Amino acid sequence: MKIKSDLAGLPLRSTSRREFLVGASAAAFVASTPFIAARPAIAADPVEIVHWSWLAASDGEVWAKMIDAFNDAHKDKGVKIRMEVVPEEQYVTKVLAAAATGKAPDFGWGTAGKAAGMARDEVTVALDDLAKQVGLDLSDFSETSLTAARYPKYDNKLFMIPMDLMSLQPEINLDIAKEAGLDPSKPPTDAKSLLEWAMAMTKREGDKVTRSGIMMTGSGVQTTVTWGIIAAQMGFRRASDDLKTACVNPDAGKAAMQWVLDLFDKHKVSTRDVTDRYKAFGTGQGGIFWTGPWTLNGYLGQKLNFQTSLFPNVGGTLRTYREEGGLELYTQTDKGRYEATMQAVKWLSDNSFLWTTVGRGASPRKSILSRPDYKSAGAPWNVRGPFVEGMDLATEGEIPVVAGPDFTIYSGGNFLAKTLDGVWAGQTTIDQAMSQIQEQWQRGLDEG
Repeated sequence: MKIKSDLAGLPLRSTSRREFLVGASAAAFVASTPFIAARPAIAADPVEIVHWSWLAASDGEVWAKMIDAFNDAHKDKGVKIRMEVVPEEQYVTKVLAAAATGKAPDFGWGTAGKAAGMARDEVTVALDDLAKQVGLDLSDFSETSLTAARYPKYDNKLFMIPMDLMSLQPEINLDIAKEAGLDPSKPPTDAKSLLEWAMAMTKREGDKVTRSGIMMTGSGVQTTVTWGIIAAQMGFRRASDDLKTACVNPDAGKAAMQWVLDLFDKHKVSTRDVTDRYKAFGTGQGGIFWTGPWTLNGYLGQKLNFQTSLFPNVGGTLRTYREEGGLELYTQTDKGRYEATMQAVKWLSDNSFLWTTVGRGASPRKSILSRPDYKSAGAPWNVRGPFVEGMDLATEGEIPVVAGPDFTIYSGGNFLAKTLDGVWAGQTTIDQAMSQIQEQWQRGLDEG
């Protein structure tokens, strides 16, 4: 194992969305399947599998039910998962420290594409052979979900079992739409209609925007991810397909910066004064808010009258942000633990219907998506459906290199966000920002 002490390449993404308070989740779905013993000793000598999780709020509640379901199904089979919740901002640091002392948890939560450093340093375990060994049917997973869980620079091995797929799509306040005389059955689909809707939903007092047609903030995650999506739609690529060239088509990236600035300064449909975007949208201070499925339980609990639509084609090609969560195994002194742990991961994946209907996101498993009750479970389809159907246009995930966190567009505090914050505040020109981004990202790609 080659664990480096320098953690700079593995910062965690902003945890602001985890501060969004969400309501109670639906009743647990319990599925029971046999647990195949990894070794004969499992039946005679009970095994405790240690699992670390950083999930919080409603998704944490649902995940705890998943773990409880596993333990209930295996209470007489000599195996149990012991879950420990670790704060997200401390997670990677604690995993690395535990692995360095030979006391890493057996498995934990990861985000596809963000742990190239741990794969390089053999903190995480390659899973191709283990998946085959325990009979996990990888052919039942979408090809894109498996591709995102691999690291091309590290033999393209599978380092995570995908558990959920998430995207950013627009949520629309239906009360505001009705007040503005808009037809929710025909949501905006392009730049022109999006701006028309935003103008109609915006309220102003003089030059001051008091209700945003498009919910934005003056800095941080919302502006960064908006730029990333629009830039990609306009033809910008953070890295070439071969991961050798940074900032392909930089002019498109610059145009996207101007598009975001225009929301504030030209069209005046957004305000920099919003700090808590979740609360602001939930209290009627915004008409359209592109966000993820993690907001659904909270807004439904607040009885907010809203629907979700697909992201409009602003720049020329339909694209939006993609995030993939899953389970990763950590290096163990006793290699015999891997098979038992992988059996548990297989069970959780095979029985993830609850997780991908009530917990968060869409399922990466074809068999689950094809179930006749998949659309009727969980939140109503008019708010949940676009997050499932919209995965086809969710292309903007992570850049799978050690410096990948610098490339992340869903972040409020990484290198990219800090650089773009200077543009939104008028302290950095668009050309200066693009030059800084290109230089930093190229170094990141060159490092591998």
